[in-house]
Amino acid sequence: MQPTAVLDLRLIGAAVVVIGAGSIGQAVARTREVSARTELARTRVAQNRELVASGAGSKFDLEQAETNLKELEGQTDAARSVEAQARAAQVQALAGEQQIQQKLGAQVDGEFAQVAQIRAQLDNARWQLEQTVTRSPCDCYVVNLQLRAGGFVAGIPFNAVMTLVEAQGQVVALFNQNELHQVAPGNEAEFTLYTNPGRIVKGKVDSVIWAQGQGQLPPSGTLPMIGVLTQPPGRYAVKFDIADRDKEMFMAAGAAGSAAIYTDSLHAIHILRKVILRVGAYINYLILKLH
Repeated sequence: MQPTAVLDLRLIGAAVVVIGAGSIGQAVARTREVSARTELARTRVAQNRELVASGAGSKFDLEQAETNLKELEGQTDAARSVEAQARAAQVQALAGEQQIQQKLGAQVDGEFAQVAQIRAQLDNARWQLEQTVTRSPCDCYVVNLQLRAGGFVAGIPFNAVMTLVEAQGQVVALFNQNELHQVAPGNEAEFTLYTNPGRIVKGKVDSVIWAQGQGQLPPSGTLPMIGVLTQPPGRYAVKFDIADRDKEMFMAAGAAGSAAIYTDSLHAIHILRKVILRVGAYINYLILKLH
């Protein structure tokens, strides 16, 4: 009966290895699939950039293609991580088989199974150490850094350890709804910031974001509460493209100011609006505090 027991134990170890190999095959196939889609997304981004540069393409399509590329790059990293975990699991399975053989007095390549298991644990520890390096998804500044040496960072953190602010942000101006009926992409725009008194920043209208919070109701089983009086209409955001001369200008995230859009009508009023905007820019030099 003893030889039968030995055969059963070895078959159990072999089954673990086969399962590990199947997981690796699935992980490798997933990695290849996502990598192929990522390469296609890179091609789409390059094509859209050429179309936008020549004026024949849509900037929205380019932004969508770049977003899809970033998502696929994240999926590629995740697939590679799963593949690495599958390989580590296979190594651990092999170590488990070797441990069974050790209990039976066997050796693998002249080395006891316990030593092989320790080597597998060491390989897994090295892989886990490699996963502690996280790279920023954009060209950003790190602010509000809470991470310190010895701190623990989970895969799904409930408390962020740092905040990233993009080096090249977006400029958004809020306008009342009746001010946007003649605004179109490409219109000339100017704005001032309280952080840069006396400076007029030039740009063009990129797009109007025709959506805001009052157009959304949370799903529930009760009737929406609209109040006794009608709520005042909210404002819509307009995205600006900064002119080349001002692109290198430092703009603090969250800075506020005044903005104006010059449409294709009422040019005489535009001159007056430009004067008012410039006077307001110089008034920003005044610091009126009684203390």
